[in-house]
Amino acid sequence: MKSLRWRLLATLGIAIFVLWSSMAAWMFTSIRRELISVLDDRLIASTRMVAGIVQQFSHEQIQSASVPGKHVDLTSVIARDGVACEVSLVRAEVELLPLARTENSPGFDSLQGTGFGRIDKGGKLWRTYVLEENGIRIATADRIDVREGLVQSFAYAMVLPFAMALLGLLAITWWACTKGLEPLRRLQHTLAKRPPQDGTPIEDGRDIEELAPMVNSLNALLLRMNAAIEHERRWTADAAHELRTPLTAIKTHVQVTQLLVQRELKLMPGQSCLAAEQIQQSLEYTMSGITHMHDTLEQLLMLARVESGSALDTRKLSGIAIVGAFERACEQSQQHAAEQGHTAQLQAHVSPGAQQDWQSWQVALPAPLLVCAVSNLVDNALRHHQGQEPVTAHLELQEQAGQVCISIRDHGPGMSQAECEQALRRFWRKNPSSQGSGLGLTIVQRIVDSVQGHLTVQPAPGGGLMVHLHLPVVLCQSAECAA
Repeated sequence: MKSLRWRLLATLGIAIFVLWSSMAAWMFTSIRRELISVLDDRLIASTRMVAGIVQQFSHEQIQSASVPGKHVDLTSVIARDGVACEVSLVRAEVELLPLARTENSPGFDSLQGTGFGRIDKGGKLWRTYVLEENGIRIATADRIDVREGLVQSFAYAMVLPFAMALLGLLAITWWACTKGLEPLRRLQHTLAKRPPQDGTPIEDGRDIEELAPMVNSLNALLLRMNAAIEHERRWTADAAHELRTPLTAIKTHVQVTQLLVQRELKLMPGQSCLAAEQIQQSLEYTMSGITHMHDTLEQLLMLARVESGSALDTRKLSGIAIVGAFERACEQSQQHAAEQGHTAQLQAHVSPGAQQDWQSWQVALPAPLLVCAVSNLVDNALRHHQGQEPVTAHLELQEQAGQVCISIRDHGPGMSQAECEQALRRFWRKNPSSQGSGLGLTIVQRIVDSVQGHLTVQPAPGGGLMVHLHLPVVLCQSAECAA
């Protein structure tokens, strides 16, 4: 993902580095040239200073210094700042008689003419300057590597503050970007915590000029979404009313017809009884289809309400009400299975001590939705159960994980792992001719998603199916627990 903070930091860092580097290179070249010029001027000044001092000696003293055994202490006038110097008496155009020199003098015999030059002694290059006045030749020199060392020291003195300033500027830029993007982070945090059914306008960021247009656009989008959801709710309610009414009427007429046919069966003897029995069987098939259609309609309406958020509210289920909703869902499923002729038994139990432990816990789900989720799971288990062993439903509080776990185990034909992954798709059924609408697990999944829980469907050891429903729980306040 692209980061505005990193992009801004990289842009500023590269721009500052390029600009400062260009200025530093220009300044370094210019100052290096000036520094070399200053060092050359120092050689000239040193040479002229020595020449001025030498001129203070008389001609006789200078001539006597050239006589063997004689000596004039001219070294005391040589500067002690690393500049080598040599004073020589010019006897002829090619003959020089040294009068005095510093200990580090490289020897200037190879130099020809006056002015600046360069000599090599012991692998070291020297910058030289020669001056001749009144038969006296004065040569000064300093090492070029010492000069370059001074230049490098100056370069290091420039680079270190530059690097520290660049790092400091990048750190300040990072801090400024972080503070500048703080309203975006707050807006993102607000949107992340916002429940799906909340359609109120967003207030964060409306006081910031750059964010206000985006926040206003989000609020306009929320208004359009709320209008669309409200339109869907009204359409769902109207459709439910229009579909329930004719289905109820058809179901009533079929039931009345069944009663009449049963009465005729008792009164009509002989072959007419066979036709009446066929009519009775057709009516039973018709009633079964109507019941299936009615159940599918109810499931569709529940799914539409859950997905649109109309079935959700902010109420929370706390205390032993969680246990009560679980037990109520199991009783309803057992009764519904008996009405449909299923003989499977259900064993529902709660983990020991749960009713006492759960006094301080609550789940962010209203009781009707919890009952709906559990009953859908138990209905599926009872419908597909086989054998003599009962269906088991277990409720457990997992305090360390901060969740409630509801486990449903049946001993039916079961499903493969691939089929378990497809079971959460709407209208999916392993056997298309079997009972059910294929919406039960989909409804449970939507209910679980509304509270950030999770639903797992997996094959059970030894056959059958195991379904685990995990719902997060939080500690409730004393007033909420009491309620």
